[in-house]
Amino acid sequence: MSEPGEVTRAYPVAGSSFGSGLKLLESVAATTEVCETSSARLLNANALGLFFLLLLVPALAVAQPASAPAAAASLCLTNAQQIRGLDPEKAQKGFPVRLHGTVTYYDAPLHNLFLQDATAGIFLLVATNVSINIAAGQEIAVEGFSDKGDYAPIVKASGIRVLGKGQLPVPRQVSVDQLFTGLEDSQWIEVGGVVRSTTVLHERHYLNLAMNGQRVMVYVKNLKESDATKLIDTTVRLRGVCYSRYNMKGQLRVPWLAVSSLADVVVEQPSRSRPKEVSIAGLARFNSSGYYGNRVEVNGVVTLQKSDGTLFIQSQGFGLCVLLAQPAKLVPGDRVIISGYSALGQYVPILEDATVQPLGHGEPPPPIPTDLETLLNSPENFEGVLIHLKTSLVNLIDSPGRQTLVLQSSNSIFTASIESSQADERFKSLQIGSQLAITGIFIAQSPGKWVPGISRSREISVSSIPYSPPESVQVLLRSYADIAVIHQPPWWTLSRLLWTLGIMSFVMLAGLAWVVVLDRRVRQQTQIIQQKVWREGVLEERDRIAREFHDTLEQELAAISIQLGTVEAQFRESPQVAFKQLELARNMARHSLSEARRSVWDLRSHLLENSNLAAALAGMVAPLSASTGIEIVVQSSGAPQKLPALTEHNLLRIAQEALANAFKHSRAKKIVVSLNYETKQVQLRIHDDGAGFDLRSVGSASGGHFGVLDMRERAEKIGGRFALDSQPGGGTEVLITLTRVALGETVGDLSSRVELTAPDQNGASPK
Repeated sequence: MSEPGEVTRAYPVAGSSFGSGLKLLESVAATTEVCETSSARLLNANALGLFFLLLLVPALAVAQPASAPAAAASLCLTNAQQIRGLDPEKAQKGFPVRLHGTVTYYDAPLHNLFLQDATAGIFLLVATNVSINIAAGQEIAVEGFSDKGDYAPIVKASGIRVLGKGQLPVPRQVSVDQLFTGLEDSQWIEVGGVVRSTTVLHERHYLNLAMNGQRVMVYVKNLKESDATKLIDTTVRLRGVCYSRYNMKGQLRVPWLAVSSLADVVVEQPSRSRPKEVSIAGLARFNSSGYYGNRVEVNGVVTLQKSDGTLFIQSQGFGLCVLLAQPAKLVPGDRVIISGYSALGQYVPILEDATVQPLGHGEPPPPIPTDLETLLNSPENFEGVLIHLKTSLVNLIDSPGRQTLVLQSSNSIFTASIESSQADERFKSLQIGSQLAITGIFIAQSPGKWVPGISRSREISVSSIPYSPPESVQVLLRSYADIAVIHQPPWWTLSRLLWTLGIMSFVMLAGLAWVVVLDRRVRQQTQIIQQKVWREGVLEERDRIAREFHDTLEQELAAISIQLGTVEAQFRESPQVAFKQLELARNMARHSLSEARRSVWDLRSHLLENSNLAAALAGMVAPLSASTGIEIVVQSSGAPQKLPALTEHNLLRIAQEALANAFKHSRAKKIVVSLNYETKQVQLRIHDDGAGFDLRSVGSASGGHFGVLDMRERAEKIGGRFALDSQPGGGTEVLITLTRVALGETVGDLSSRVELTAPDQNGASPK
């Protein structure tokens, strides 16, 4: 049978052929009927009606697309399967609906009505302004409109007419797998299973029906508590309507069943007179009578009850998690008898749909001391057991209704939680890093690929099964008294260490910045000092030149002027004497010229700028030897060393002065200049084989210059010893000795380095 939604898609548009319109009407006639108005009844599908419909085909062929909705509004959906076949978009268009069927379930307070016709079942949402008095089994006629519903298409009923007592259809037997497909929604079905327990929700009694390992909630209308209790642990077969529980996205969560009365519940096998009594350790172990799936009874002592009702009991060192069917208020230490159904848990069995019978109150069992490594290696030995272990606190999490401790032990992280509406002061006072001793119920979450460990046997080797530790572990605390602080955290906590490192880093950076600033200031001060020393050196050199010019050139020029005046006075009276005086003046002028050249040459220090002292001596004597014809030999021994600039400058000038004296006075044929670098001293020796002179005449003003005195002063200026050895006919030797102490570079040496060099434009001295 075609879906009614296809009618809207089959309406012809402008330009469609007559054949298309004919096919459309054939489809309409085959699947739908025209709804009767207030003045006419539904036309029968006879030849006359078909004739009139065919007359309308040309008009439909030229109709505009806008007429399609109007035509669709005049068509009715007449069976439940047509409505269920609509997709949500089509169902929401509000197609008119006329149904005829039998009521399978009606809930007046919720305005929920289920109807079953020959094709399928459908949910009817009864408008609040519609007042009806119907019950299951009645035959009714319904008018309304289609709607997409929250899960499956439904009918919004605008009018309901009771036709009389009807006959309920034969329910279709379905399995639990079929229920969970969602296709049985609103259908009249029959299922079988075991009533595990009863639950009260919103003052209504529900049966927890177990079907092949799955759970289905069943609501039996007007079910009394006494009748519900009698059904526990019975095998039943019941008839009802399947209705789906879904989420906000319209996705199936779980199927439920609605049964109109207790008469639709048939007990096939009554419950046992008394559950089988077993120990916690005996649960899920092999037994010829079989415990699994049957109701059993265990006894133990309560160790913890969670806020959702989950109960933990313990007996003879074995723990058990119990899921209660009805809420019960218990405290640790209560002795109880638990009746329920054994089921497989994470590592050990649990009890489901359990009822509890208190026996009295006593002391809780003592906790079992252990460590996290043992728990991880054998979680099945401690699952649900009250344990005691030592650990360290990593973090605290305070969330609504629960406080959680993040703990660490054996290089593993786990949690311990306590259910409380508000954090206790003892919880707030805990410090990160503290060593704790906690007591609580051990819970482990098995990994997805966990393989249970088995004993060594002939079937399989233990070594062939890989071990996977629990995915997560948790300790459920009973109260804040289960937390004991063994040691407070050390002062050097991670936060304090980070703060200390941060402060030290800041101090180091500040010190580094201070060093950089200080170095910049030192460089600036050094430049200032260099400039000052350079200026002082320039002034000192100017004073020396002025003093030397005054002692030599100025005095000699004055003497020449006087001598020329004498020549002028005696030229007429005594020409011979005048010529002698003129010759003397000429010699004095030559001497003054020599002294002037020596002074100018003394100002030049280019020989030391790019070479050491030995090379400077060799460069100085080369032109002198060529111009005078005297053999001059420069010798150097030891490892040449760079001496302070002032020292090298004065040694060069002393050698120059000694050579100048030898040229003028000694009449030497050979002069030897020796420079000896020794470990503890440096010696400069100038020796000639000339005429020599009397040492007693040293220091006098004879000859018009002070050469020996100048050499002595220069030697003393650089901290050296000056020695002069000469005798008539035996030549002359000048010896300058400098010790390592005198060669030490001090502030005076720094000034000597810049004595003859001026700073550049940026204040730095040339190298």
